[in-house]
Amino acid sequence: MSQIDTTEKLSDVPETGSSLLPLCGLGVAGIAMLGWICALAWGAWRLVDWLLF
Repeated sequence: MSQIDTTEKLSDVPETGSSLLPLCGLGVAGIAMLGWICALAWGAWRLVDWLLF
């Protein structure tokens, strides 16, 4: 394999900055999902508390 072939393959690799936006989007989606889980757990806790006491 020559050096020309190697540099052509390396140039196809995307920059790391381009993957930052999807990673932030996944982080926001994860935080929103945790918020929904906590809200559902709180609502279930209140319902059980109301039914039993």
